[in-house]
Amino acid sequence: MSVPYLSIVVPCYRSSGWLADLAAQVKSVANAQQWSYELILVNDCSPDQTWEAIESIAATDSCVRGINLAFNTGQFRATFCGLQQARGEIIVTMDDDLQQPPEEFPILVEALQNAPQTDAVFARYANKRHGLLRNLGSKVMNGLFRLSYGKPKEIRSTTFRAMRWQLVKSITQYATVNPNINPLIFQTTQRLQSVDVRHENRKQGTSGYGLIKLFRLMTDNVLSVSTLPLKIVTSIGVLASIGSVLLALYYLIRFWLGDGIKENTGFMTQVLLINFFGGMTLLSVGLLGEYIIRIMEEVRGRPRFLVKETTDSEDA
Repeated sequence: MSVPYLSIVVPCYRSSGWLADLAAQVKSVANAQQWSYELILVNDCSPDQTWEAIESIAATDSCVRGINLAFNTGQFRATFCGLQQARGEIIVTMDDDLQQPPEEFPILVEALQNAPQTDAVFARYANKRHGLLRNLGSKVMNGLFRLSYGKPKEIRSTTFRAMRWQLVKSITQYATVNPNINPLIFQTTQRLQSVDVRHENRKQGTSGYGLIKLFRLMTDNVLSVSTLPLKIVTSIGVLASIGSVLLALYYLIRFWLGDGIKENTGFMTQVLLINFFGGMTLLSVGLLGEYIIRIMEEVRGRPRFLVKETTDSEDA
């Protein structure tokens, strides 16, 4: 089997109605650019007819490879599975909802081709079509990535990206059970670019990212591969200790100077400090618990995903 120039990885969930359209658009764009390619569609154990749609597309198009996961793992693990199977020199990842138009991925690929020292190119949406909640979550996520991993300010953390195979090989060697792609990229390289692309409205359905899922996504992205929250809590503890010493010195100096300290002086200060340190204690315990949970997941060696079947002829 010849090695394609381009691999396009798409995690799929509840997308049976428009996968054929997506595959047709990818084929049209790749052929227009005269790029050999493979389209890897990873079904994340979708409860609808997504796998049947993938099988139907792959049966009539040899460039399409389907992977059916045995249980639902989430978007990042499904993408990671596809990255492990990708054989192209350049690997593109994109969502399955057509909000990231296939005709835009040549912009990412060409930007990577024109910058030999760049390892990955991220899409930057000039006309973002997500809802208010999703946009707010993206802004918060970008800020957290800057603090946690030193992500360059001009880089947008999106799922629409083009990467060199060397970078993909590096990030797929991470053994973590929570393979969040962008944090792994930011930890591996800073040789990144962002380019403007178009962003479309969803063709059908609604986004699966509600408030709770966005919050879990943000915590997973930070806690899975960063110790920044622990460092922040430690810093607050050090500053609070210094503040407590200074406050004690303040009252001692007042006492030594003969400034009568009334019985109720500092009562509100004490109440506020007790509430503050009580809250910080609970936060610290909860934070440590989150890290311990993730350590347990790593130690147990739970599989990130399980491939049930593929459309490749040799696996049939």
